[in-house]
Amino acid sequence: MNFIKLIRKNKTVLLIALAVLIMGFVFLLLMNTGKGDLAWSSLMRLLSPPSPVAGLLVLMYHDISLEPPTEAELMAITTTADKFAEDIDTLLELGYKPISLEDYYYGRVNAKQKYFIVTFDDGYVGVHDFAYPVLLEKQVPACVFFNTGMEIYDTFLSFGQLWHMEKSGLINVYSHLEYHVKATEMPVEDFVDCLDTSLTKLRRFLWEENKFLAYPYGDYNRETYRAAQEYGVKLQLVQKMQFPAADILVRVNVAYDTDMRKLVKKAPRN
Repeated sequence: MNFIKLIRKNKTVLLIALAVLIMGFVFLLLMNTGKGDLAWSSLMRLLSPPSPVAGLLVLMYHDISLEPPTEAELMAITTTADKFAEDIDTLLELGYKPISLEDYYYGRVNAKQKYFIVTFDDGYVGVHDFAYPVLLEKQVPACVFFNTGMEIYDTFLSFGQLWHMEKSGLINVYSHLEYHVKATEMPVEDFVDCLDTSLTKLRRFLWEENKFLAYPYGDYNRETYRAAQEYGVKLQLVQKMQFPAADILVRVNVAYDTDMRKLVKKAPRN
């Protein structure tokens, strides 16, 4: 009887203990199947949000070419391979270290270190042809936020090219929705359908569970944020913080004429 009374008085403690035991069992199971790193990273992520760091810059590139853009409207979304390499060298000189979005998400960071994350939007073929060799040479990780409905066009990446880059271990591919549309200009149900179509294609062709979303035009609101969360998106990348949230990262656009030293001083920190 005393044991029953003890259980009734300490239900919360017992539930917590049971949850810990279950987590421990899953952890040991993954360890025994050779997935120890995944088990440990997942456990750490479950117990705490991303670790704060001395500085985190999330850079947003689009297309990469060999020659400088000549049209004004392309200046903001196109840079050259040489300028891209120069940007990376400048960040390294300033004491920043490259990190993947996965590393940030799983907390594989040093709180005293400054980091930068390279991202590419839309999925232009220049990322494969001109940016990828630079990333390989410098061993800098990056991610591509891909409009999955655009792969049929010659100027955009194919799933074969994306697969080729992912095999290097340096590149990850995530969702930029099916097409380059503003999320807030459609009913939330259509937004979820657009997200689902994109993620389904990425799972089918790249055999990888997708965790992250970058909004086209950085366009989002509380409704799309909650809908993406409920769908299972773990990090949402935007261009301006509209409300505080631990799973939102703010990116800064890098153009051909961007001075990286000046950008570092004024760019938003995450």
